[in-house]
Amino acid sequence: MEPLHPGDPRQIGPYRLEARLGAGGMGQVFLGVSPGARRVAVKVVRAEYAEDERFRQRFAREVEAARRVGGFHTAQVVDADPAATSPWLVTAFIPGPSLRQVVGAQGPLDAAAVRALAAGLAEGLAAIHACGLVHRDLKPGNVIMAADGPRIIDFGIARATDATVLTSHNVVVGTYAYMAPEQVSGAPAGPSADVFSLGCVLAYAALGQGPFDATSIPAIVHRVLHEEPDLSALPADLRNLIAACLAKDPARRPTVDTLMHAPQSIVAPAPSFLPPEDATFAHATMGVTRSVPAPAPVRRRALLIGAGAAVAALAVGVPAAVLLTGDDGEPAAPPPAPNPTGLISASGSLTATDVKNLSEIALSPDDRTVAAGGLDEMITLWDVASRRVLRTIKRAGWVSALAFSPDGASLASSASNAGSLLIWDAATGAIKVNARTGDQFGLNAVAYSPDGSVIAGVNPGAHLFDPGTGRTIASADLGNSGVNAVAFSPDGALVAVAVDGYYNKPPGNTVQLFDGRRLRKVHQLIGHSANVTGVTFSPDGKLLVSSAADSTVRIWDTNTYRTKRILKTEAATVRDVKFSPDGKTLFGACSDRTVRVWDTATGALSVTLVGHAQAVDRIALTRDGRTVAGVGTTKPDGSVTLWKV
Repeated sequence: MEPLHPGDPRQIGPYRLEARLGAGGMGQVFLGVSPGARRVAVKVVRAEYAEDERFRQRFAREVEAARRVGGFHTAQVVDADPAATSPWLVTAFIPGPSLRQVVGAQGPLDAAAVRALAAGLAEGLAAIHACGLVHRDLKPGNVIMAADGPRIIDFGIARATDATVLTSHNVVVGTYAYMAPEQVSGAPAGPSADVFSLGCVLAYAALGQGPFDATSIPAIVHRVLHEEPDLSALPADLRNLIAACLAKDPARRPTVDTLMHAPQSIVAPAPSFLPPEDATFAHATMGVTRSVPAPAPVRRRALLIGAGAAVAALAVGVPAAVLLTGDDGEPAAPPPAPNPTGLISASGSLTATDVKNLSEIALSPDDRTVAAGGLDEMITLWDVASRRVLRTIKRAGWVSALAFSPDGASLASSASNAGSLLIWDAATGAIKVNARTGDQFGLNAVAYSPDGSVIAGVNPGAHLFDPGTGRTIASADLGNSGVNAVAFSPDGALVAVAVDGYYNKPPGNTVQLFDGRRLRKVHQLIGHSANVTGVTFSPDGKLLVSSAADSTVRIWDTNTYRTKRILKTEAATVRDVKFSPDGKTLFGACSDRTVRVWDTATGALSVTLVGHAQAVDRIALTRDGRTVAGVGTTKPDGSVTLWKV
């Protein structure tokens, strides 16, 4: 639980919000209080899914089904409004720690406690299944250890999410370390998949770690599909029960009724058939199909692994994707299997004691210094080589934009909560310019012109500032429609502005092009159907790339202003885009915790960078294009993730 953030709502429907309980790929969960002073958990769906009418329809149907779920061992759905601007769902708030917190603090449970836990969770699953629902994301973090027995939380919304945004792309919902093999392989997940997840949860409770834990995502996937878990330390009856739940074949797993009423009848199953690792089938994602190693007897389809409460995509194979949640963390385990082609793990990270939330990043022109900031109201600068903190600027306000000057001597930032443009001495951290922007809102992005003579800042309009004084040189009114990103062309002649079309205000979801000296309008690029999140020019200026919440990246020809190519990112939103220095490669920071890397000429997905704990909001590249730094966090564990490519 953490305090509400500055931009969080204070009221949803009749419920007053008091704190944050958690965040997921589909929305934010808050602690709320009803008009009758009862504490509840309020889940608010993210705007990008709220805009999908199919999602709303399915969400409404699934909420009605979830309302019917009874039983002592589940958290009741008590209210919902699928028609709200931001749809929301309210469940009973169950006080108590999660199973993960209990085991993390006290160690594994004794055998008697695990048996009682098994009975309680099986009863909760029976109630969910009786209403035609499948949880799909049962894990230690979704089990609350209340004083009067365990409760299963976060059911209902997972099915709605799966059936709208994800199912059409062969994506399944679940947390990969607790996911059944059929979910891993993209097959339909029925009640028996929840039984497999229950076996994983019980193994975690009894052993202190999940049965398929490993140090990398591909290694976990490998173990789920190809290996039997080591349960030798458990008593015979408990070992038989858990091993039966973890059968690779869904038909060989016990039913929840058996788990509740006759657990003593369960005998240890014979080892499941483990498919050969050289079996192959086709993986198709983003219009590119290649053959890669995969398990049989799965049908020829995309290997896609999903997450319910917090969706995150990682590519496995070339160019298949893995979707996961990291809410629970991943304990260390045996050495991982070799990484499949197409997936690059993080090479390290930059952290600091007081850094909790990071959403903006900048890299100095000499590649030596990384600066990052966010809601912590400070800017931290690290030495890239040593990964040590160089200095901390603690008077920065809520940092919503960062940019180094071309000579590296200055660092420009925006204090959103104060509506200010701040320019700092990069070497000392001393303030050089503190200028009010004149707007009600702070700048969402800033960029220096290539020669460093002006600074472009955006939101809700576009502005040019004198970097020496902070004086406004020119402005362009965009009707308070909201702006997310800005970029100069390599020659400084053009400024591209990414408009989010706030509340469908003109000029809508467009890229506005202005001249780089007086902000006279040159052209507008129309094609995105949702708010534009990022924009960048190729090094030669011949291409412009924009990303948007419609899950597409568009490559535009700057001579004709026409779209040359559209890259689709399925369920993920690309929030920031950058070209490699040679222009041959395009990088996209994604909401599914990855950085996708495309070949500019063909649009083919070449590799996927994985390992960031949360959605990636912003990225920066070194001059040689070999190191990528990324930030993005909604939880108090902020860090800069580094990749070598």
